[in-house]
Amino acid sequence: MSTIFTATAQLLGWSLCFVLTTIATLAFYRVYLHPLAGLPGPKFAAVSNVWLARWVVKGRVRELTKWLHQTYGPVVRVGPGEVWVCGVGGFKEIYVATALNKPASVNQWKLGLVWPDTLDLLSEFDGKRYRLQRRLIGPVYTASNVKRFEGAVDGVVAAAVARLKVIEGCGGGAGTVDLKEWMHIIAVECLGAVVLGWSPGYIKSGSDGGTSKQSYMGWKRKSLFGLFPAVTKVSLLDSGMGKRVGKWLGRFWADAWGVTFATPKGFKPFFTVSKRITAALAPSQSAKAKVKKNKSPEVKEDLLTDLIQLHLSRPDEFTDNYLRRMAVTNFGAGHETLCATLTSVLAMIGSHAEVEARCFAEISSCLQGGPHKRRYDLEDVTKLRYTQAAIKEAQRLWPVIGMSLSRTVPEDGCVIGGYAIPAGTTVGCSPLGLHAFNEDVFGVDGLEYRPERWLIEDLERLRAMERSNLIWGGGGRTCPGRYLAEMIVFKVVTALLAEFRVEVVEMPEEGNMECYFMAMMSGVVVRLRERSR
Repeated sequence: MSTIFTATAQLLGWSLCFVLTTIATLAFYRVYLHPLAGLPGPKFAAVSNVWLARWVVKGRVRELTKWLHQTYGPVVRVGPGEVWVCGVGGFKEIYVATALNKPASVNQWKLGLVWPDTLDLLSEFDGKRYRLQRRLIGPVYTASNVKRFEGAVDGVVAAAVARLKVIEGCGGGAGTVDLKEWMHIIAVECLGAVVLGWSPGYIKSGSDGGTSKQSYMGWKRKSLFGLFPAVTKVSLLDSGMGKRVGKWLGRFWADAWGVTFATPKGFKPFFTVSKRITAALAPSQSAKAKVKKNKSPEVKEDLLTDLIQLHLSRPDEFTDNYLRRMAVTNFGAGHETLCATLTSVLAMIGSHAEVEARCFAEISSCLQGGPHKRRYDLEDVTKLRYTQAAIKEAQRLWPVIGMSLSRTVPEDGCVIGGYAIPAGTTVGCSPLGLHAFNEDVFGVDGLEYRPERWLIEDLERLRAMERSNLIWGGGGRTCPGRYLAEMIVFKVVTALLAEFRVEVVEMPEEGNMECYFMAMMSGVVVRLRERSR
């Protein structure tokens, strides 16, 4: 018996020795012999993605971005096979695309992903299909078509202003509100009014029911799993033994990293579009064929109606699947980005008294119908140059994407910042890095909030800043809902500044604002002082 125990102990010892030797050899190779070994960056980052994951799960990607580029320069190795860049030259080399959709299936032996033909403008890898999708929905999201829904946004903004005035304490200027929650309330209500002609009742209740917090926890999980592709692929296995193993591994990995979160009892999502679409598509095919471009007065006027009409007129191209996906995307992609943008804009303006005063002076001078009519038409945006600059500067400093927007280097490789990057390497730009550390573009004070930088007369410099600005995406991957988002942001910000003096009474340190792939300011508390009082 002792012989068996001795043999077992020896076997375990040799196995442990083999594992440790393998790990040490792999680490040595990645740090000193790998094709990326010559790039600057933390040595631990070169060994494993675990180093980057530790920053991500703590929600400290903004701090990480600053530290990396301040310490190592414009090209930094952040993982065994991943590089972040912040130089303009590197930005031009990178094709922005990320994978956030769940694949249709996963090959259980080769872990090869099979992606569905669904309309996801952020993660679509097929360039030809992506261009077709953009052409199909393009007319729906043009500035002229979006302007049709201006009145719906005005109604939401008016209701929000009225509700904020009667919230306990706010009317007298003594009370405070959580800025992020209220910006989420307004964002969801605006999207509900424009897309569905519907309200979730958030303004009336003065709460978003915890939907923003719940959704943001999902980004924490996604941001972690995205750093470990093999684990993610296994967790998505959907048949037989692979499904059971994948489900177990997904739970284990989430628990090990502390990204597991439970859905609160009674929790309700704030939008449903399936019933509306199903009802709209109920008529017979013969009835569909009679659809006219000019809708009858009985047809509901909202963005979903436009998408339904697009499907009815071009069912073979804009399929039922595309329709349902795009209807959800209006909310899924919109409510968080709008909330993040509105929060950062009001927080930045409110924490800079001179900026807030100058914005109000400009807004007051341009008010339609005098000081008692707090409403703007979209055409008025050209009159508010400083307010526009204040909004854009907040977006530049607090982009809604907190991590690198990445792609895989093609077979021929590429050269970025003088470094040869081999095929298969993941490369990308962090929007904050690109916006803050390009002295030739944004100046030596790139980390400062200074709206005046957008008001210079140097047109060439202005064009360079616009080209290097990732607030609406980059290249062929710009946000299709940009005009809708800009309309909502402009109307909400100008209305709130016209009605209230925004005072930031609590601004947490950046290290206490958790940011993941989606980055939001949180914990900002503001006091709204009604100007008429």
